[in-house]
Amino acid sequence: MSWFQKNFRNIIYLAFLIPILTVAFVSISHVTSWYGITNPVSWAIYLSIGIEIAALSALAAISANMGRVVYVPFGIVTFIQFLGNIFFAYQFIDVTSKIFLDWVEMVDPVVSYLGVESGNLISHKRFLALFAGGMLPLISLSFLHMLVKFEEEGKKTKVLPVVDIEELSKEAGRKEAEIEKEKYTPTDEDIQKLEKVLEEMQKNKEETEDDPTKINRLTYTK
Repeated sequence: MSWFQKNFRNIIYLAFLIPILTVAFVSISHVTSWYGITNPVSWAIYLSIGIEIAALSALAAISANMGRVVYVPFGIVTFIQFLGNIFFAYQFIDVTSKIFLDWVEMVDPVVSYLGVESGNLISHKRFLALFAGGMLPLISLSFLHMLVKFEEEGKKTKVLPVVDIEELSKEAGRKEAEIEKEKYTPTDEDIQKLEKVLEEMQKNKEETEDDPTKINRLTYTK
């Protein structure tokens, strides 16, 4: 059995956890900037960490079917996450940078149909901040939801044990050796008793053939 087969479920867990933890870390930094508007930096860090943990916990509770009341705190903390990430993105974007102007040039014909004023850099800045910042909470919460469902399916599905052929062969060899040790070997006395019984049976058979009306009863004594 290969290393991949032995660690398949652990690999899946890790694949779910990496985007969750990565996005959560970045989101904490983003929400800290938003909380920094109304709080000292130290408090803003504490609040942003608490919000991220609360969002993940609330979604886990929803996935575990803990009742509709969980949707209220989940909605609140998720909304705060959206605000923090979108605000950080909006604050970070430099409308005079070449990379942003190239972005505007590329998407302007498309986003104009979505209500973004064509050629208006501030409108494009708002759209990009909403798009880039708003995706982060969705990614983190979506992967957490899939992780919880994966764990539930793992409990429902009976996993068949993987048979190790080499180990099974070794165990069969050990059992065979034990059987050989326990194998019954008759003694000379047992063989003599068996021969005596066979002689009696043969003698009785010959007497019966000579006189068919004669009934013989054999008595076996130990």
